Amino acid sequence: MKQDQLDQRLQSYSAWRANLIQTIQNFQNWLEDHELASPEQELRIFETIEALRKDRLTIAFVAEFSRGKTELINALFFSRFGKRLLPSDAGRTTMCPTELFYDQEEQGAYVRLLPIETRSQDRSIADFKHEPVHWTQIPLDENDPDQIQRALHEVVKTKQVSLEQAQELGLYDKSTDTYFKAHGKPPAQVEIPHWRHALISFPHDLLKRGLVVLDTPGLNAIG
Repeated sequence: MKQDQLDQRLQSYSAWRANLIQTIQNFQNWLEDHELASPEQELRIFETIEALRKDRLTIAFVAEFSRGKTELINALFFSRFGKRLLPSDAGRTTMCPTELFYDQEEQGAYVRLLPIETRSQDRSIADFKHEPVHWTQIPLDENDPDQIQRALHEVVKTKQVSLEQAQELGLYDKSTDTYFKAHGKPPAQVEIPHWRHALISFPHDLLKRGLVVLDTPGLNAIG
């Protein structure tokens, strides 16, 4: 699908959502004018409107590494900068799921990074999204592509940890470990992603209309 066709469909989606919200609000006003709304109904209408306002269309890019997922995202959303802002060079594969969207509430550009250590807690990423204290946030300067490029480089960052810690985090499997196959024993240190999840808010027209792009690590990136 060409980008202009995608843009038109997202415009239609945004218009449908805005019209539906307005219709529900009109119905809410009618109920209030005639004193017909119960507290439970008012709460349900409020939750419905909020859900519609936050509703987004998510597209996930899934494939093995070095198949051009990140390169396509760079071409779609960052081509005006004349350089690759998301790392996509040889050997620079995305190491954590990365959501690209536009934050309608903060209306700013930033990258938020969730430490990999949060995997040891029995909580989903959705839970952590409601608690900014757990995230590392880096503001993005829209007028400085070099600063954006440095900040987004975090998504390929890795670190060495002990075998025990990697196993605790669920990031070591000897059945797929080339070192174990070659030496008959696991390594003392294991390379793991530095971050568990990344959120990138960026003011692109497609993203402002409710599109969310999920860039995933290559299926064989972590092994």
